[in-house]
Amino acid sequence: MKRSLLFAVGLLIAIPLTVAAQRTQSAKKYVKQGIERFSRNDIVGAIAEYDRALGIDPKNADAYLNRVKARRAAGDLDGAIDDYEVAVNLTPNLAVSNHDITQAYLNRGYIRSNHMDIEGALADFDRAIKYDPNDAEAYFKRGRAFLIIGNAKFAIADFDKSIALDDHNPLVYAERGFARQTQGQNSEAQKDFERGLKLNNDLRLMLDLHLLDLQMQIKEMERRQSAIKKNIA
Repeated sequence: MKRSLLFAVGLLIAIPLTVAAQRTQSAKKYVKQGIERFSRNDIVGAIAEYDRALGIDPKNADAYLNRVKARRAAGDLDGAIDDYEVAVNLTPNLAVSNHDITQAYLNRGYIRSNHMDIEGALADFDRAIKYDPNDAEAYFKRGRAFLIIGNAKFAIADFDKSIALDDHNPLVYAERGFARQTQGQNSEAQKDFERGLKLNNDLRLMLDLHLLDLQMQIKEMERRQSAIKKNIA
């Protein structure tokens, strides 16, 4: 009698464990199929496979991480970032120097910056730097955002950091030169302009157009800030 009872109890315990193991394996299968579809550039199909995996196992960090890549490829930056945040909550060590999520934040921050949502852009650039503190592009783009809102001091500090990590980007020198110029550091600014021009093979037009775009954004931000002050008054 006792043996029968113990066997029954063991069976009741084993059945849920077996079902859980089967669900885990099924989820892994869909993740694998998603990766295969993604490798064939079937983005929609890959996302569908990851959705199936998460429908079975909502705590599968691999499914979220791979869906990050697919959603980024589809241009869904908000979805990619949401997936990554869930994955990090499930497995915190995934947050260390993850290039995919850093790029997602940088891309969304750049879009926000171009739409003059500088506060949102700065938040995204901060997150990118948090996840990968050695990404030169992140400091460059955050520096540009600071420059747009008139914070040349913070902008120069970020440009310095970007150059320390990668000293081959002519645009960083051009923007640091512009920032230094606004601070009356004309000699240092000239050196930056010359360095940027040299790195750009002495092709001035691209740098001039880049700085012109920056100046237009700064003027637009000044116009908006002025309008806000008038409304408050």
